[in-house]
Amino acid sequence: MERLLADAPAQLTLTPQTADLEQVSDWLVNWTVAAGIEGVVSKRLTGRYEPGRRGWSKFRTRIVTEAIIGGVTGSISSPETLLLGRFDRRGRLRYTGRSHPLTSEQRAALAELLSPPRMPRRGAIAHPWPQALPASWSGQLDRPEPLPYAQVEPSVVAEIDADVAFEHGRWRHRVRYARARPDMSVYDVPLLLGEGEDPFGTETG
Repeated sequence: MERLLADAPAQLTLTPQTADLEQVSDWLVNWTVAAGIEGVVSKRLTGRYEPGRRGWSKFRTRIVTEAIIGGVTGSISSPETLLLGRFDRRGRLRYTGRSHPLTSEQRAALAELLSPPRMPRRGAIAHPWPQALPASWSGQLDRPEPLPYAQVEPSVVAEIDADVAFEHGRWRHRVRYARARPDMSVYDVPLLLGEGEDPFGTETG
């Protein structure tokens, strides 16, 4: 494979491989988070790829970080999933992803914290995201149509557990909501950074 791709264009990259577990550990700790790569895939050295079968295992790197709740599916009084965002360098709240379904306990606790968007000041935007959420934003293959949701005042910080597959300013997969962070201001949440910058600045796990 290396010989075949020796003269390939730069955008066609050969996936690195190793049988050294220390090298794998270094990739997971120092490389996958910064590069926004999900993790590593392992297979037996003698294993073969066969149609319709997966003879390999995937280990995803995960991070604990924060995001701002900008909307919910369901209703504010009974949220089903969270729509999350982060401020960019210009102070705009940008959509960054969606959570897995909430538990009944999480729904009840969040219902006490969430509120509808406040009436905007003259000349200001009531809410920074369109209604419904464009299908190209949500990125869910099982739902190609726009996503209706309830907008909320973006004042609540959520602690989330996410894998590090982060591209075009969004988490590629749904994140897991852990808890609200009333001790944090929305301005304490990491900024949404540009391509090539570490979007997390948090510990891996």
